[in-house]
This record gives sequence, C-alpha cells and structure tokens, in this order.
Amino acid sequence: MDSTYLLLFIIIILVVIGGFFLIIHRFLQSEKEKQNFELRLKYSENLLPSKLQAYERMALFLERIRPSFLIRNISASGNVENYEYLLIETIQKEFEHNLAQQIYVFPKTWEIILSAKNATQLLIKEAARSLDKQSPAENLQQEIIKSSLNEQSSPSTTALLYLQKDIQG
Repeated sequence: MDSTYLLLFIIIILVVIGGFFLIIHRFLQSEKEKQNFELRLKYSENLLPSKLQAYERMALFLERIRPSFLIRNISASGNVENYEYLLIETIQKEFEHNLAQQIYVFPKTWEIILSAKNATQLLIKEAARSLDKQSPAENLQQEIIKSSLNEQSSPSTTALLYLQKDIQG
C-alpha cells in the first residue's frame, strides 16, 4: 500500500508541476505577444508620420508638375527648344528631390506617380515637336495650354485621385 500512495503522490506532484509549467508557459507566451504588439504599435507610430509626409510630398510633386502650374511658374524666355528643356529639367529635378519617398508609398502608387511624371514630360515634348524649335517660348506655352485643355484630366489629376484613395484606404 505504501508504494500505491507513493505512486499516487508522485502522479499528483507531476500533475501539479505540469500544470504549473503550463501556466508559466502560457503566461510567458502572453507576455511575448504583448511585447510584440507594443513593438508593432511603436513601429507604426514612428512610421505613420513619415508615411503621411511622403504622401504629402508626392501630392505636392504632382501639383508642381501639372502643366498649368509649370507654365505659370516658369517664365517663357528664349525659344521653344530652350523652354522645353527648362520645363523637362524642372520636372526631373522635382522628381529626383522626392525620389526617396517611394519607400513609404505602395509600389502601385509609385508606378502611377512615375507614369504621371512621364506623361507630363511627353505632353511637353509633343507640344514642342509641333512647333519650330527657334520660335518664341510663348508659342510652346500656348501649345501646352491647348494640349492640357484637350485632355479630360491631366496625368497629375489622375495620380492625385489615386494617391487620395490610397492614403484613405
């Protein structure tokens, strides 16, 4: 009988120790999950302002490369060839200034922004191609205005709408 009590005692001790370890394991697992959640929350809190700033900068970029903005803010001087170069160079510099923002926006959004930049440059090049390279720069301004009016929406407008949807959802 003594061995039966001893065996029963050992089994009870093993069950208590097993239960204790199970409770400790669950507690440690819960603490680990809590720490992971807090780290993700802290990471999110640090990343969100940078991400919002990137979207703001991309919106500003898209506004600055809008053809109507460009011709309003870059005075037409010289001939068509020089003015075309100046407009394209301005877009390219603005783009390069904001290039690092791509790490904060979704890849599809970045593709749309890049497409808007390229489409705007193409619009300027096509407008210049229809004119004599040595004619006054004002002729290119007028041609860009005509081309912009003929489009339903500028590449920048389309990209801005996508950017807004992206940041809201």
